[in-house]
Amino acid sequence: MKKYFLLLCSVLVFTGFAQQKFYVNLNDRADDLFKVTVYPDNLSPENNIFHFAATAPGMYQIIDAGRYVRSFKAFDKNNNEVETEKISTNQFKLSNPESIERIEYTIAETWDTPVEENFIYEMGGTSIEDDNVVINGFLVFGYFDGRQADPVYIKIDYPQDWIAGTALKQNEEGYFTADNFDHLVDSPFMIGELSTASVTIDNTIIDIFTYSKTGKVESSDIMKSVEDIFYALNDFVDDMPIDRYVFLFHFEDKSLGALEHYYSSFYVYKESEFNGRLEKSIRDVTAHEIYHMITPLNLHSEIIEQFNFSDPVLSQHLWLYEGATEWASNILQLRAGLVSLDDHLLTLRKKMLYNDMYDKSISLKELALNSFELQPQFQIVYQRGAMVMELLDIKLLQLSNGKRGLREVINELADKYGSDKGFDEDNFFSEFVDFTFPEVENFIDKYIIGTQPLPLKEYFDLIGINYSEFNGYDSSKISIDFGIGVEGDRLIITTVPEKSELETGDIILKMNGEEISLSNYRKFFAGIHLMKVGDDFTLTVKRGDEEKEVNMILGPAPVKHIFEINENASPAQLELREAWLKDI
Repeated sequence: MKKYFLLLCSVLVFTGFAQQKFYVNLNDRADDLFKVTVYPDNLSPENNIFHFAATAPGMYQIIDAGRYVRSFKAFDKNNNEVETEKISTNQFKLSNPESIERIEYTIAETWDTPVEENFIYEMGGTSIEDDNVVINGFLVFGYFDGRQADPVYIKIDYPQDWIAGTALKQNEEGYFTADNFDHLVDSPFMIGELSTASVTIDNTIIDIFTYSKTGKVESSDIMKSVEDIFYALNDFVDDMPIDRYVFLFHFEDKSLGALEHYYSSFYVYKESEFNGRLEKSIRDVTAHEIYHMITPLNLHSEIIEQFNFSDPVLSQHLWLYEGATEWASNILQLRAGLVSLDDHLLTLRKKMLYNDMYDKSISLKELALNSFELQPQFQIVYQRGAMVMELLDIKLLQLSNGKRGLREVINELADKYGSDKGFDEDNFFSEFVDFTFPEVENFIDKYIIGTQPLPLKEYFDLIGINYSEFNGYDSSKISIDFGIGVEGDRLIITTVPEKSELETGDIILKMNGEEISLSNYRKFFAGIHLMKVGDDFTLTVKRGDEEKEVNMILGPAPVKHIFEINENASPAQLELREAWLKDI
């Protein structure tokens, strides 16, 4: 029988400035509900709304945390209930806020709570289980109107033999401390039966916390695999700009990826032996997520600097936050010698092949400003967006005679702004041009604001790499000629060929009569790749309110997007390639 300890919920004596305090009881994990008590400090009539988040940084979707609230009550110092009213999905009105001594509410976890729309991916969700708990703060905590900037203290009750993984610091009284609500929700918790590992690189501590359902993956395994990426990143960004970074890995029954935060990131993977595809995926995703300490932590718009959780405004600079980050995660491994040039070119080919599955008429700017509605097309930023940054890097190196590429420009801009200052949302494109070269304006207009075809052949020729968009067909391999995206917990058709019975927006329900979900779709599509040209299969799709069966016949695979090293490159091409391949 486990022994539990009680973190006493004593009332702090606040002095000097207002603070808010939360208490969460994880010893009581019944009903998949978080039991939360809020102790406000000096509320006034202007603080009469308690907000839950409508969205959060990095989510790029509506989350509506308030829909998970199951009870909400306020009490005065005499334990008398103070009237409250739910006035919207995410807002509770307080009738007499200055009299409130505490608020008690319960809020359901998201992993095991089905919803009809705006499904929340596990890496951005919450979970309560016998041996671990996951808390993404924007789905558990809230804030009072006008008090988003107040410091926050969180005390959590949990079993004595559990370990708490979070980027938040803990004070002598056992409270996790956050500078404000933004800091709180940007610092997820994973608490439970965890393994740990740590390394210090220059002045930055990197901690790994891992939950593995049956113990197949240990934090030491992950650290051994990715430590070289941390050193490569440190060189790439000219020393990491933070004191500590935390990785939270959760291995159970499905692989979904990761969600970045300023000082940490949270990963959801299917548990298996730590080798092969799993290890490669974690290396690549880890390189991506930790680079977010540059974009957007130290280089972001004023919109992100003053994030509106209740009525979100989207930034048009997703090309920088995600596109440049995905580019950096790949190029830093190449320049550090962690992958070969051939492997890097294969990565670029895969990005272009995946890009063919998405709508080419959607610009990176349009995707950014409409990401809530364009969720099925969101992968554009990781595929085309990363390729646009690859081209921009080459362009900058060409214009600067190999002396100042995208790496240098981003590092300089990050030094200029830093974590506490946002750039001008509307004028950043112009600033970026002024910071680089006049020719970059035309590049931005064509490939970030516009949707012109990417000049891959022209740009890669500058560094002595040949590119071919189409080289015929390979009848020894099969092709699925429609694109698949994800919307919530559903697979959805994103692109279709001419004269297809499928339509963009069709929801995939079954293949050959068997249901397909995010949990098992890899198995079904792996089966397709064992088929031959001419074989067929049946998809059941939902179109509006109707279900439709569509018979699909596999054709030969097109040989597309081939990158090859030019063995006869000129001295000028070789010189620029050398600048492209090294950290300057």
